[in-house]
Amino acid sequence: MIAAQLSLGLFVMFRVLFAIWLFVLDTAPAWSGAWLREQGSGFASATVTQRSSNGQWSSEFGYYADYGLTSNVTLGVDLNDNDTLSGHALVFVRLPVGQASRSYRLAVELTLGGSHYLNSWVLMQKVTLSYGRAFDSIWGPGWLAIDGAYEMRGLKSEPILKLDATIGLSDGKHLRPILQIETAKISGQPLFYTITPSLQIPLTRDTQLLIGAQHRVTTQRSLGLKVGVWHRF
Repeated sequence: MIAAQLSLGLFVMFRVLFAIWLFVLDTAPAWSGAWLREQGSGFASATVTQRSSNGQWSSEFGYYADYGLTSNVTLGVDLNDNDTLSGHALVFVRLPVGQASRSYRLAVELTLGGSHYLNSWVLMQKVTLSYGRAFDSIWGPGWLAIDGAYEMRGLKSEPILKLDATIGLSDGKHLRPILQIETAKISGQPLFYTITPSLQIPLTRDTQLLIGAQHRVTTQRSLGLKVGVWHRF
């Protein structure tokens, strides 16, 4: 009886710890950033990630979409759920910062919505400053994105500081590798980070299959497999 109660307690504690780091690291998708959508065009994606840590499995589901309302305004939605333990429902607006440059882009993203932890919902607000640069390489054209965010969940919680970097190739005719590094820091807590190398596989002219492996380090380490579909319209 005591052993069963202890096992149940450890299992509950593990789920709570796991939800904490998912709650912190459910960052925006790699394809958001400094580039705005052209007016009248859009993008949508759906992803699922299966993770394993200490023999326990969990599932994360995500949906993201944005649309170019005008040449200087992109609107979007970002939905996420981690085994109903944590998640968010957000809307955002992305605006350019300064004049567009041939070599780089800057944008600010204002996000508002709600996030939940163990089905307890709170207000979520985030401001993100993004830098993007296109480049040429021996493997073809590519892009680099760096996103810094200041995030608040609830009215009395500590702010979450995030810094993400993504680099990838953009040749639409071939397989396109992508590498994303996400970090999150809360005062008094160690640095949390996730490394996700992925590969885009063209299905049609406007649709790609995304397959990636994920290594996450927080209160514990976990490995995951990420599969998604990206579609431009």
